[in-house]
Amino acid sequence: MFDYLAVSGSTEDRVIEYVDHLHEHFVDPVVVTGGRYTAPSAPGFSAQLHPDSIASYLYPSGPVWRDEA
Repeated sequence: MFDYLAVSGSTEDRVIEYVDHLHEHFVDPVVVTGGRYTAPSAPGFSAQLHPDSIASYLYPSGPVWRDEA
């Protein structure tokens, strides 16, 4: 998104990584429509994680790392 808005102004020859199996951990997960990234409707980069996800995956004390999940 930054490249499109502030650098190139083009989506030609651009790709992004789309990791749909991680969406459950984000408050406002990314939306892809018609094979294209959709800009978030809320301010920011849609990168806020749910507090429970942070607590679960916090290294090394989170239960996921302690094999207690």
